Amino acid sequence: MSTVGSRLDEAFNWLVLILSIIASALSGFPELYPLSSPRAELALVRLLVFPVVILVFLWLLGLLARNLEFQVIMKSFSWILASIILTADLMLLLMAAIPLKGAGGPPTLLTHVISALFILSPLYFSLLFCLFAVRPRMRETYKDSRFLHSLPKQALLYISAVGSYLLAIGVVEEILIGVEIV
Repeated sequence: MSTVGSRLDEAFNWLVLILSIIASALSGFPELYPLSSPRAELALVRLLVFPVVILVFLWLLGLLARNLEFQVIMKSFSWILASIILTADLMLLLMAAIPLKGAGGPPTLLTHVISALFILSPLYFSLLFCLFAVRPRMRETYKDSRFLHSLPKQALLYISAVGSYLLAIGVVEEILIGVEIV
């Protein structure tokens, strides 16, 4: 692997360390979040810790893979998932720092648009980050990878990463079977 690849791996290792620190810090302060359930602390841990644990296992699977194409797919998946987790954690930090209550009036169209952009930020940030920062570096490292030259396959991988994140935090369970996540 080239030095670009080793720098990319090192950058990912730092990102996982940062995500772990954020998750542990946020898990230590459940009172910052308006959670109404007695199982709120467990829900907060599930929201913050499970995705990071899954991320680490997937990254290790990609790092230890012998098949180069599988390695590229797993590392790409891990980068997408890490960027989703990072943005979601930063959103939680902002939610704790900025009060969500308005001036007392009814919500306007602008407040709904801003709320939607804020809630969807993990999706568009991770997509832009992976397309314009990670993918070019991966293509430098893995020049012969067919996967990195196929946008439909990468789009499918992105959708899978989003689905995996939603599954990890319990949103899929909430939608499908009505299990209360908070």
